[in-house]
Amino acid sequence: MPDQEPSFLTIGIDCGVNGGVCWHHNGVTTAMRMPPTDFDVVDLLVSLSKRSPLVEMFIELPPLYAGRNIPGSAIGKLMMNYGICYGAGVALKFKIHPVRPQAWQKFHALGSKGERTSTQWKNHLKQKAAELYPDIAVTLWSADALLVLNAGLYSKQSL
Repeated sequence: MPDQEPSFLTIGIDCGVNGGVCWHHNGVTTAMRMPPTDFDVVDLLVSLSKRSPLVEMFIELPPLYAGRNIPGSAIGKLMMNYGICYGAGVALKFKIHPVRPQAWQKFHALGSKGERTSTQWKNHLKQKAAELYPDIAVTLWSADALLVLNAGLYSKQSL
């Protein structure tokens, strides 16, 4: 019997302070909270790299302008997490796709935050992720990562 071709392992990452990491491989999607330390993040990505030689990583780009509503400490952690994930992906030779939040939100036809409170908007994202992944207990920390992953998996064009 000939060897099967390896299947893609696809990763979606929301690098925020309360972000998450999820992956899809061999028909199974898994989600977890962003690991607590830089070393734990790298360990997770290394362990995922061992599951398949074909790894794509869709990683949410941090905003270039945070505005008044996001504290500097949150932006600092977001930027740091992004750099750690991106750097680990480069070192592990992942195919990396940085994704603007507007791109994955447009893919899912989520509209814009508009007049919604931050809580209402996050619950809207969580509801959409739960519709797409009914077998996963979607949380506020996993919703964005799952939506990034899903847009990466099913988008026919570059995000």
